Amino acid sequence: MDCSHTDIVDIFSEFIKGMNNSSNLAAQALDSPKQLKISNKEQLDAARNRPVPETYMRWTLAAIEEVIGTASLESILSKTNLERLIDNYPPANPTLSSNLTVGDHANICSEVVRTYGYVGKQEVIRIGRLGAKPALETQGKFFNFAARKAAKLLPSSMQIKTVLESMQSDVKKLYAGSGYSSDITIENRGNKWAYIDESCACCAGKVSNDYICWIWNGTLEESLHWLTDKEFKVEQVECRAMGDETCTWEIDKATL
Repeated sequence: MDCSHTDIVDIFSEFIKGMNNSSNLAAQALDSPKQLKISNKEQLDAARNRPVPETYMRWTLAAIEEVIGTASLESILSKTNLERLIDNYPPANPTLSSNLTVGDHANICSEVVRTYGYVGKQEVIRIGRLGAKPALETQGKFFNFAARKAAKLLPSSMQIKTVLESMQSDVKKLYAGSGYSSDITIENRGNKWAYIDESCACCAGKVSNDYICWIWNGTLEESLHWLTDKEFKVEQVECRAMGDETCTWEIDKATL
């Protein structure tokens, strides 16, 4: 495809704009009065050693690159000793990786959160939403139009339950026969639904002074929107990095 001089200048300007935005968020995070403190757990966290699905890692990396840029992603991968993933994403296979773990995924997610801090929280959540889109497109191939249309007619509470149970089922299928359990529970809490994860891939092996699994906030938000065309309040209320037994999110049954 031929590009004019103006096209090239516009493309370069957008690239610089993205670089500056990423740098500004990181700088603001350092100046924020409330600092996130994230470190590695001293005691063994068995969740770290679970194999991560290759598709999960690929979609996360692609979403991070789209939001913060290639150079910033490469910096994140270097800081987490995962330079081998630079320009070398895992294949888009719905199988468990033989050389990447939940701990590797958590290292990347937590480093993004640590780098951009509270001022960049919405951008980190956007990473989760973007990362969920390929999974939902794949899910759409099996969730036929008629079934999806019928689901949209359900009460909001049942729509949420349908989405959460579908996510729970997907994880169970991925880990079937691997010797690892799915570790996902769905719970009805009156005016909320709870999504409970005993081995969260966003914070496995980490210690923090606040909830840090923001990427999964975005994943839940986008998954709910895909089926319902509505927005729901998604709030993390427990985090394994803070010493809780699970990472738990509550979703209001009423739409925003």
